[in-house]
Amino acid sequence: MANSNSTPATKKRPFGLRDKIGYMFGDFGNDFTFLLQMMFFMVFYTDVMGINPAHVGTLFLVARIVDAFTDVGMGRLLDLLKPSKKGRFRPWILRMCIPVALASTMMYMPFVVDSSYAVRVTYMVVTYFIWGSIFYTSINIPYGSMAAVISTDPKHRTSLSVFRSVGGQLAFLTISAVLPRVIFVNNKMDATRMAGAAIVCGICAVACYLACYSMVTERIVFKRKTREEIAAEKAKGGDTQGFLKTLLTNRPLWALVLGALLFLLANFLMSGTLAYLWKDYFEDAGMMSTGQVVSIVPVFLLSLIATPMAMKLGKKEIIVGAMFFTSIICFVTWMLGIKSAVVFVVILFFIQLGPNTFNILIWAVLTDVLDYQELKSGERDDGTVYAIYSWARKLGQALAGWLVGFAISTVGYDAEVAKAGGHQSPETLQGIYTLYLLVPAAIIVVVGLIFLFIYPLSRKQVMANTEELSRRREAKKAAQGAPDGD
Repeated sequence: MANSNSTPATKKRPFGLRDKIGYMFGDFGNDFTFLLQMMFFMVFYTDVMGINPAHVGTLFLVARIVDAFTDVGMGRLLDLLKPSKKGRFRPWILRMCIPVALASTMMYMPFVVDSSYAVRVTYMVVTYFIWGSIFYTSINIPYGSMAAVISTDPKHRTSLSVFRSVGGQLAFLTISAVLPRVIFVNNKMDATRMAGAAIVCGICAVACYLACYSMVTERIVFKRKTREEIAAEKAKGGDTQGFLKTLLTNRPLWALVLGALLFLLANFLMSGTLAYLWKDYFEDAGMMSTGQVVSIVPVFLLSLIATPMAMKLGKKEIIVGAMFFTSIICFVTWMLGIKSAVVFVVILFFIQLGPNTFNILIWAVLTDVLDYQELKSGERDDGTVYAIYSWARKLGQALAGWLVGFAISTVGYDAEVAKAGGHQSPETLQGIYTLYLLVPAAIIVVVGLIFLFIYPLSRKQVMANTEELSRRREAKKAAQGAPDGD
């Protein structure tokens, strides 16, 4: 297991723009398969393969339960294995880039489209688990954990978080703007085109992963404990027990997990009801594309100022302000009952400032939590801590997916009326408007309160933790170089 005997690796090039762009390509690569799954997997298996939507939804929920084991298992594996000469996390990007791309591509191959229902369901389940719970986990957990060993400087880590968010949004723009025009023919998904799109996305994912691998450098080396040290700790009951104790009492981690889970619940509830808001409430589905572009604009604007703002004001402090700001905007917009699609597009820019700020800074917040774990336990468990957080995000997404369908039904949405081209009742339209604005506003307020009162790592505390870890590393380095007896 890695411990706090951590020192910057010698003869490494200084941190710079190359690392930021390389790390950005990593999330770009992730999203060429993740966003493809999120946006088109259900449509492919319902419209092309003829699978019951309820069965697809059940697959998502069961997969998240499985991921609780595979994500954390991968994290522990990363923390326990001996690092290679290329680093602890970076080699996994190279090892798994082709398997994850191939697995993603296989999910959209219509080989069994004319087979029995059982065969089609089996194909869906097997290919999804191979992609998501095995290969995607084996590349995403190392990628996310890697930020903590690229640099120990809080400013550098914040910039990595910013560039990661930009990479994700670039992937979203690419996939959402191009693929619908390619894979849909006469308003219906074409199986052959979907398969071709999956192959192209897989190739693009591999290219992005290779760029990440070649451009990013791991600079922080964590020495593994010797067998004698591990045996001595086990004899005292201090190895696994000590790890579990410090992990379970890691207040910043569990505050982050709870806050992120609720944030994703609110964010995906908004995303899931957005199409209904445009086509039913505003009766202008064409404006949805404009709204999507406007909602992404804040990411690129915030990316220019996020790092200096975080260093001056603090990540926790900015997130708290952003959550309260978004809640207020949503509540006021709900009270006003906006009827104009054009006016709502303008308001959407301000609504998305808060969520985009959260998404830009949250990965840098996670590295602060990793430092806290090392400070309190003396162990460097980057893979395990990141895996726990990653699973919480997946759980939030799965719960949100289930909640959207339940909530839309609760407000009285009539699918038969929609199929016939009719209009929903005024009560249903108001319910959709409420689902998009008021319900997420209430959840986001809770997220802000969690970060304000429960999450303890303020700007001042983060700087103090960074200085203390730096002092310990320098002391350890000096001790290792001192003569025997010192």
